[in-house]
Amino acid sequence: MLEALVALVLLSSVGFVLLGWVQQNLEALQRMQGFYAEQEARRDLVEWSRGLNPMARPSGETVIGNRRIVWDAAPAADAVTQAGYPAGTGLYDLALYEIKITVYRTGEGSPWFTERMTAVGYRKARESRTPFN
Repeated sequence: MLEALVALVLLSSVGFVLLGWVQQNLEALQRMQGFYAEQEARRDLVEWSRGLNPMARPSGETVIGNRRIVWDAAPAADAVTQAGYPAGTGLYDLALYEIKITVYRTGEGSPWFTERMTAVGYRKARESRTPFN
């Protein structure tokens, strides 16, 4: 009887250790999945931001898939006139903008992550002229 009791105690202690190890691995897996999901969302955000013109839309909100993106841009420098080729002025005014982008998961009130970036804003300021008019 005593031997059976000792065997059960040993078996239960090994079981508790094994259960703790499995729990740790499951938690690590969840953290990794969350990390990879955030990295994928950040890559998608960079790709999306290539089409953003902060001079035309300095702030706004959009939904892409299961993510809500909110941005706010502020000029980092004064607008300058684009240089024309081979000389003169171009058709656009350009300015650098500091953009704060906050990403939310759909249905959640708290931000998932925030990204800051610098981008060029532009607007057409002049019409094209032919050189011999």
